[in-house]
Amino acid sequence: MREAQSRTEKGYLLRPIKRGLRLLSSIVILWALSISQARCDESQELTLETITQRMQRTKDKLLRNLDGLALTYTLSAFEDPQNEFGFAGAATIRNVIRWPELYIDVTGVNVTDGLLFQRTSVYDFLHHRTVALDRQNQKAFLYPARFLFSSGHSDYYKYLHFAEGHQLYRDGIPFTQAATVPECFSRGGYQVLGIEEVDGERCVHLQKPGVDDLWISLQHGYYVHKRVTTSGPGQPHRVETQVQSYELVDSKTEFWIPGQIQRRDYFSPDDDAARQGKVRSGREINVTDVELGGIDESLFALEIPVGFHVSDLMGEEKYYVQKTAFEKLVDDSHWIFSASIGISLLIIVLVVGMLLYFSRRQARME
Repeated sequence: MREAQSRTEKGYLLRPIKRGLRLLSSIVILWALSISQARCDESQELTLETITQRMQRTKDKLLRNLDGLALTYTLSAFEDPQNEFGFAGAATIRNVIRWPELYIDVTGVNVTDGLLFQRTSVYDFLHHRTVALDRQNQKAFLYPARFLFSSGHSDYYKYLHFAEGHQLYRDGIPFTQAATVPECFSRGGYQVLGIEEVDGERCVHLQKPGVDDLWISLQHGYYVHKRVTTSGPGQPHRVETQVQSYELVDSKTEFWIPGQIQRRDYFSPDDDAARQGKVRSGREINVTDVELGGIDESLFALEIPVGFHVSDLMGEEKYYVQKTAFEKLVDDSHWIFSASIGISLLIIVLVVGMLLYFSRRQARME
């Protein structure tokens, strides 16, 4: 009897536990089904059109933020720093953007001569005008900003594929502009392959077969998390970039930016057939400081110091030395200056003549 009673008591005790376990298992199953359904719905929503729109919003947040955005980062080489890098160790770069102007200041040490390098630039994309100062060599350059971030020192934006290509202002070379992401999708050939994980980051995979593979982050604001390009079907990698980490700038708007980015350039058959497919150079960006808003407007008023040699390529090429306002007045208005001297001399001659005339007349009267 006692054993039966003990079993009955245990049964009563176990019933709530079993019910709880059943309830918990039901919740887990429903949760798993909901997540699976949500991911399925999300995958169905991710058409090329919706991805393009969301990437464009991310691009606008980064480049056309009404409050302005200031970034300080280091650029260094982790493989073969002698090859197409140019700086010994790391260069420090400060980007301040408040559309339509971008301020860039680059400081580093040249690999070739070991001398300090500092270049400061302001880009006005509305008027297609660029002013750049090479302070060490006392040189200034004015030239047309023909496309976004044509500077070789706007690497942060280039590594995110929001700006690509190099500036070419040479006679006889036609001007071309590589389409930036996501604008390049409109040229056709891209397809959505689905959702994948890249080193723990949930991404949507886009592909232009045999040419371009992109993984767009779904967790941190539709940035290009990873991109691999080739020269054609069956060819080895040409360039590979990947975001290593992200940084939250504004929690209210869920505004993230990539904090660390790596880029690898590979040897092609044209460079060295024996080493094709191997890394030619590797570079890394590390963001050290981010500021949203509070931009100092005076940064964009970049004045050319007196004594700098100026190369003005805005229209007809002109080369001159920057002078003071007085020197400019004298140089630009030399004919006025000469005329003023002539008039002054004439007045002096007239005054002297009149004085002589009156003095002689007075002498005669006496």
